[in-house]
Amino acid sequence: MARGFRGIGKVRRMMRDLPENFRRQMVSVLNSGGRALQSSMRAKAPRRTGATREGITYKVSDRTMKLRVGLLGTRAGRSKLFYARIQDLGRKAQVAKRRYVVAVPRNGYRRYAGKRTRDLGRKYHPVNVRAMAGKHFVTGSFPVLRQYIGTAVRGIWSRALRSIASGGND
Repeated sequence: MARGFRGIGKVRRMMRDLPENFRRQMVSVLNSGGRALQSSMRAKAPRRTGATREGITYKVSDRTMKLRVGLLGTRAGRSKLFYARIQDLGRKAQVAKRRYVVAVPRNGYRRYAGKRTRDLGRKYHPVNVRAMAGKHFVTGSFPVLRQYIGTAVRGIWSRALRSIASGGND
């Protein structure tokens, strides 16, 4: 699989050299598209406590003009919503080992088969974890919204290229 696109450096330079008024228009379109994507993702998200729905955010980078929508934030912030990723992508059936603590004798040793052994007081038992199909509330395709954003960005991009080609600074 290819790691990138040919000529992406030229496109990035063109984006960097884009006139300021077109850059502002592009950022405003990305912001409105981000809000629309965020609301549709929140509508599809599970509603049990509302934490998952509130964890879905969007971010637009003014410099690189990138739109990110989903479960964003710092690593610590995402760790509170770890189960939202499992709900979104699903999981396979598996047998997990769960630990439980047993009472330990006062001296820390017990007799097992006539021998004195160290007992740490931790035992493991298997737990069957059922498979769960993904809900895809973040990783879904959202074709209508993507088409809306793409159409708006294409219009701005074509006007900017015409302006640059004519030498104007519209």
